[in-house]
Amino acid sequence: MTDMIAYARVLPEAGETVIGESFALDFGGKGANQAVMCALLGASVSFVGCVGKDVFGDMTLENFESFGIDTSRITRTDKAASGAAPIWVDASGENRIVVVPGANDVLDPLTVEAAVREIAPDVVLCQLEIPAPCVRVALETARDRGGIAVLNPAPMTDVPVEILTIATWLIPNSSEFAAIARRLDLAEDSQQELAQRVAAELGVDMVVTLGGDGVLLVGRDGGFTSVPALPAQAIDTTGAGDAFVGAFAYALACGVAPGKAAALACACASTSVGSRGTQTSFPRGERLAELKRELNLPVGPG
Repeated sequence: MTDMIAYARVLPEAGETVIGESFALDFGGKGANQAVMCALLGASVSFVGCVGKDVFGDMTLENFESFGIDTSRITRTDKAASGAAPIWVDASGENRIVVVPGANDVLDPLTVEAAVREIAPDVVLCQLEIPAPCVRVALETARDRGGIAVLNPAPMTDVPVEILTIATWLIPNSSEFAAIARRLDLAEDSQQELAQRVAAELGVDMVVTLGGDGVLLVGRDGGFTSVPALPAQAIDTTGAGDAFVGAFAYALACGVAPGKAAALACACASTSVGSRGTQTSFPRGERLAELKRELNLPVGPG
């Protein structure tokens, strides 16, 4: 996806035009953002996807390669334009996003299955910006090969519930979690109890991200941990959830315990909201090395 970000003090109501303060063209797509976060942390990343035969597709491939991400599994199509996402951000840092999947919808499940089998990664990380059959085969193939299958169910669609059950880890935000609970016809007095019931019903381990309130870490066996977010001055929340998911997946691949993985992911997400942009706001350099040292992770590449 290519993000087209407009910043304004207030966002327009229906039929209203407002004067914006600035504009930025940035690279996005949940999968792409998460892949970049993994690569910044030092993971070996292969991206499986589809872009159009257009300038946004060219730019996307160049951007991935600048982070050392393997693009050999990305196909190109003339059946659709590359995905795009117009984004509005107000003075408080809150955002509104319209996702136009474009070429993402042309991705072939057979391409996905072949890639996962041949690469045999430690972690396969999926989102819902590609067709449901592609998500299903990616998660199933990862589990078949003994890997960790992570699903960030975003944007939440009418994807079959059984696909959610294939994941080793499910990582929804609060609104996605609420949508899943409604589809399961579940309700409880407390968010903790509801999260425990959802995890048990689906048979998955789950992380529910709550923005500035941190995360709920819930095991399929009923275990529960709350991990706080780091204090942060929010300038732009775009991509913060993706920073979290990418960092969490990276830590799982390193064999880090889930609680510590969530702590690293919260730190990466909290850092990202302090700058404008999506991938450009992700921590890197000395800040990233500091976060990795705190969890005894390798500071260098890999």
